[in-house]
Amino acid sequence: MRLFRRERPGAEESPNAPPSAPSSPFLQAKQEWFERNGDLIQQAAQWRTASLFAFGLLGISLCGNVAQGLQNKVVPYIVQVDSLGNAAAVRRADAASTAIPDRVIQAEIANVITNWRTVTADLALQQQMLSKLNAFVSGSAKGVVKEWLTANNPYDRAKSSLVSVNIKGVPLPVSPNSWRVEWVETTRNHAGLTQETIAFEATLTITIIPPTTDAQVVANPGGVVVTDLAFGKLLGQR
Repeated sequence: MRLFRRERPGAEESPNAPPSAPSSPFLQAKQEWFERNGDLIQQAAQWRTASLFAFGLLGISLCGNVAQGLQNKVVPYIVQVDSLGNAAAVRRADAASTAIPDRVIQAEIANVITNWRTVTADLALQQQMLSKLNAFVSGSAKGVVKEWLTANNPYDRAKSSLVSVNIKGVPLPVSPNSWRVEWVETTRNHAGLTQETIAFEATLTITIIPPTTDAQVVANPGGVVVTDLAFGKLLGQR
């Protein structure tokens, strides 16, 4: 008589059930070894990666320190002293190389006024002065100068009179970029007799534009450019 076992409903193996143990002793030993040492192997691999990353950062840091150590750390300073040997001004040499001293700006302002307002009988000298003037004016100042020269053509004026310009003291700063200058214009006839003497003042806005071409270096080596200009007679004059 053959007996059959009847399977109960739901007795099938659940997909979420833990896997059954391997039947082979070798596979059982291998699975047990992984279960015991798998975390250690994974942690060792993570530590190796972290160590390589740390050594890489250390190498980059060492290379940066060597490059920084090879650079020149000496910062030169220029010390200006007075007649008694006391320090009057101190500035870094690298900063001093790019800054334009005030005395240079003052001298260029005086040259701009002289070249602009002088009237001479020497036509070649007159043309040279106007050519120099053109290298020192820009923007709205160039328009003001051009308008005045059109109304007061120096070549036409030179036929009957000459004008000399005398700068009254050094130009003085009124703001970081603006300067005020006073001058006296003396008009004489060709016999040298004075016809009139008038004092003027002007406020000029200065911009430093370093020259980039050989022609600009020759014409305006300091790069002092007048970008705005307002002028008039001093008060109390007709």
